[in-house]
Amino acid sequence: MKKVTIAQICTYNLIGLTSFLTVLNTNTQVLTQTAKSSNTPQKSLLSNLVWPTQGIVSQGFRKYQHEGIDIAGASGTPIVAAASGTVVKAGWNEWGLGNAVVLKHPDESITVYGHNSRLLVKQSQQVSQGQVIAEMGSTGNSTAPHLHFEVRRNQRFAVDPMTTLPSLIAGKIPQQNMTSPTTVASQANHEINQVSPVQPIPVAVGSVMADTKCNGTTVIEGETANIFVKVCQENGQLFYIGQLKQDPSHPVRLPARSVGSSQYQADNGSFSYVVSSDKVEVWRNGQQVRSDTFSTSKQFTK
Repeated sequence: MKKVTIAQICTYNLIGLTSFLTVLNTNTQVLTQTAKSSNTPQKSLLSNLVWPTQGIVSQGFRKYQHEGIDIAGASGTPIVAAASGTVVKAGWNEWGLGNAVVLKHPDESITVYGHNSRLLVKQSQQVSQGQVIAEMGSTGNSTAPHLHFEVRRNQRFAVDPMTTLPSLIAGKIPQQNMTSPTTVASQANHEINQVSPVQPIPVAVGSVMADTKCNGTTVIEGETANIFVKVCQENGQLFYIGQLKQDPSHPVRLPARSVGSSQYQADNGSFSYVVSSDKVEVWRNGQQVRSDTFSTSKQFTK
C-alpha cells in the first residue's frame, strides 16, 4: 500500500476546501444575478397610452374624489383600449360606473372605462392598443353620455390620466391618436357579433319628454352652470330628474325621498344626489364629493 504523509493529507484537504469555496462563490454570484434580474421592473406603459375616445374633457382628476377624467361625447362613440392588455372585467359595476371594462396591462397597471352603453369585449380576452372595446353611453351614475377613464399603477394607486396621455391640441383630443373611423366601425361590428348583450340598465331612462316632464307636482326646480335639476312628486312618489345641458337627450330619472325640511335625496348605487332649495350635492359612500349652487331656482308648495 502506498504511504500517504501528513503533508499530502493537508494538501488534499486544502485543494478540496479551495474547490468548495470556488463553487460556493460561483453559485452565490448566479443567485445574486438572478435576484437582480427578477427584481428589475418592467418598462411602464403609462407613458405610451393613447386617448381612449374622442370628445370633450368635461371633468378632471381629483384625488380620493374623482379618480379619473370624464370625456363627454355622443352616445355610441367608440371606446378603444388605451394600451394592450387583458380584460379582467367586462360587466355591470356596482359603484356607479354602469357597464364597465377593466384592462390589466403587462406592467401591472390597469385602465378603467365606465358608463358604456355597450361592451364589445369579454373577460379574459386579449386586446391590442387602439382596439374598440365598448361604445360610449350613460349607464350607472351618469346624466349624459361620457366615458369615465381611470389609470391605476400597480392596480391600486390612481394616476391623473392627463399626465399619461398625449397633450391636447388647442384644447381638443388629437384625432391622430385614434383608430381610423373605418377600422373602428368594422372592428365594432365584428365584436358585436361575438359578444352577448350586457346586463340591462337598472335605472329607467326614457325619452326627453317622458323623463323631464313632471306628471304631478314640481317640488323644487333648479339650474346650475351645467345641469337642470328637478324634484317631482307623482302619485305620492318623489322623483329626482337631472338633465345635462351639453346633451339634453339623455336625462336621468331616479326615485327620491324627503330627508329633511325642503331637502330630497335620490340614490344610484354608491352615489346619492341631495337637492335643496339652493343647491344640489353629490355624495359617495357617505362622503360629499361635489356641491353645485343653483344660479336660478324655484321652490313650490306641495
